[in-house]
Amino acid sequence: TSMLQPLRGSRSDSRIATVTKSDSSPVTIGDFAAQGVVLSKLSETYPFDAFIAEERSDSLRADADLSAQVLMAASAGGMDRGDVEGLWRSIDLGHSYDADGNTADGETKKRVWCLDPIDGTKGFLRGKLDGGQYCIALALLEDGIPTIGILGCPNLPTYADDDRFAWEDDEDDQGVQTTRGCLFVATKDGGAYQLDMNMSHCERLNVTPNDGVTRTVSSARFCIGVEKSFNDPLGQTDRIAEILHGPGALDNEGEIVISRRIDSQAKFGVLARGGAEVYLRLPKAGYREWVWDLAAGSVVITEAGGEITDVYGNPLDFSLGAKLPASHRGVIGSNGGKFHRK
Repeated sequence: TSMLQPLRGSRSDSRIATVTKSDSSPVTIGDFAAQGVVLSKLSETYPFDAFIAEERSDSLRADADLSAQVLMAASAGGMDRGDVEGLWRSIDLGHSYDADGNTADGETKKRVWCLDPIDGTKGFLRGKLDGGQYCIALALLEDGIPTIGILGCPNLPTYADDDRFAWEDDEDDQGVQTTRGCLFVATKDGGAYQLDMNMSHCERLNVTPNDGVTRTVSSARFCIGVEKSFNDPLGQTDRIAEILHGPGALDNEGEIVISRRIDSQAKFGVLARGGAEVYLRLPKAGYREWVWDLAAGSVVITEAGGEITDVYGNPLDFSLGAKLPASHRGVIGSNGGKFHRK
């Protein structure tokens, strides 16, 4: 996917074919190709497991040219099924649910893999030079509990204190191999780890200490989404920042001063390695979260010592199919302790 992402603004980059789904969100050849590759490999390795993933092959089946582009990208990524029908089948392994998130048979399998092939598609399209962060997010649910979380973040700076989310003009794919690209891997009760993309270095992760001494709650760093219109249409995050940070919490443009604003579940990796303390996702009332938007990140942050709940403090419930319960309202992630209770 990293080689497919444009440097700036995919609309002018002929390599990136994009279609618009019924909910007006974009999907690219990178989304389709990544889903095809991951699900084909998982189904070969775990033939009796179930799969839930974001994309489906409908638009590909209606567009031979688009299918050919996706097949080329998927083949370059290691998918062995070398024809478009095999590609379509691989992609549709993950489409076992209806529009309400209900699985076809109430999904009784104990092991379910959930995948967002490109979480943060708008960031992917924004491009490397404009700070477009995204990740491939994969989780394993066992009896409805996330037990494995993996976040592949090709553009994220390697070091926790590096907030250069946008590429510099002189960076290129070869030059960033030691400074960008993180793989976050976590297992239930097994801890959370960060690896480089070559998997040559591994480091155990810990959130910022949450006793309020190492860093005070009043200086908590927010890690929030770029798309305010979706993540916080009512501006509640800004109000919370004003309560915690006091006067001067917002700059002249109304942005939170002590914050990092990036796309995708890469935010959970940032919190897990101590680069921020507060994550808020507060979409409009009535919105039900898809499991692939939170499952992988929830394992990473909790295994690093953090906490994730809805706004009422309830643990997130991933046991009902492709969507979280309607009773959940918003999502709060933090380094735990005083920070979460506040």
